[in-house]
Amino acid sequence: MTSTVQMIIALVIAIIVLIYLLVKSRLNPFVSLIIGALLTGILGGMNPLKVIDAIKVGFGNTLSNLGILILFGVMIGKVLEVSGATQSLGKAFIKIMGDGHEILAMVITGFVTSLAIFCVPAFIMLFPLAKDISRRTKTSISALGIALAGGCLWSHTLVPPATGPIGGAGIFHADIAKMMLIGFIIGIPMAIFFTFYAKWLGTKYTKISNEEQVETAESSASTPSAVVSSLPIVIPVVLILLSSVLSKLQLGSIIQTIFSILGTPIVAMGLGLLFGVYTLLLKVDRKKVASALDEGIKGGANIFVLVAAGGALGNVVNQSGVGKIIAEGVAKSGIPAILLPFIIATLLRAIQGSGSVSILTTASITSPMVHTLGIDPVLATLAACVGSMFFSYYNDSYFWAINEAIGAENPREQMFNWSIPTTVCWAIGGIEIFILSLFLKG
Repeated sequence: MTSTVQMIIALVIAIIVLIYLLVKSRLNPFVSLIIGALLTGILGGMNPLKVIDAIKVGFGNTLSNLGILILFGVMIGKVLEVSGATQSLGKAFIKIMGDGHEILAMVITGFVTSLAIFCVPAFIMLFPLAKDISRRTKTSISALGIALAGGCLWSHTLVPPATGPIGGAGIFHADIAKMMLIGFIIGIPMAIFFTFYAKWLGTKYTKISNEEQVETAESSASTPSAVVSSLPIVIPVVLILLSSVLSKLQLGSIIQTIFSILGTPIVAMGLGLLFGVYTLLLKVDRKKVASALDEGIKGGANIFVLVAAGGALGNVVNQSGVGKIIAEGVAKSGIPAILLPFIIATLLRAIQGSGSVSILTTASITSPMVHTLGIDPVLATLAACVGSMFFSYYNDSYFWAINEAIGAENPREQMFNWSIPTTVCWAIGGIEIFILSLFLKG
């Protein structure tokens, strides 16, 4: 057996074991990824000590690049949650869109909120608003719920600073500003689809929420304005995009230097967090603030440890040489290179259910191949992100959160609510990514 064949077989075995561990074992994804990295290197013929070194280097490098970003992101999400900013934003979008456009307003509300908060808690937090709108306007709760869920999916899956996209971008070394812009753009057709699909779904499942929304005068008075509520999210996005634009103009001025510093993702997100803490939380008890930020750190630790473990696997794939071998094989086969991360993410999503795990594992496996294949790192990241949308069903926690909230118990209704629209979005995004790959090269 040649060393080339041995390395490819080793990677295949490691992926099969990894998938088994993710689906069947009691081990968490972090341990599963580390085991996958060890198997890839050792079965591929690497010296065991070099495999361990590669894991440590990959883990450390990824953590140093992304750890602070992820922590800041989840802490911003906690600030928005504790302060009531999410509800404030939702009500503002409903008011701006006006009567008759509640479904579109829910899509936009979900998008903005899930930039900083994971889609499941963002959906749960905003669903009472959907129930109140359903009760007042006699709009189907299925239509409003799916519109909200679709908006959350858009940003959660495609647009930094949401943790999945920013984690994938970090592993692929993709430009975050470019990722924000293109991720937002390719999500627009999906959002349009969700708007019309939700309206159609409302004619099929017509249940109206009859629950009264409970809100005290005190909580209403202390809720921050929509403009202030949006700034912890808007500030980082604007600074990162502005820095990217100014760097391309090459003005060489003091202003450009200042914005290049302020637009560094860590600085930009840190400023967004500070703004949120010292504006949105001024009227919140100090102990509650400290507790909320501690919870954010705990949640962030789980995420960035998983991302760092993915980086460890990626570095082993890189050091073993198997990434380069597969990349050269794909290049010779004539298969569109962009399909590699897309297909792997799709398979991982179908097998184990978690979109975030699909994105990060795909990025870890394919990042060593990206530059060899000439794929733009942003498109490679988005290909993994879009692949992770495929057919959400029983092994996806978001599937259950949505259907439980709406009250859908029939499997057919559950599939119509979420499995079908996510698959359509997967197809829409896949076509968009393929077309873009014809024009954008790495």
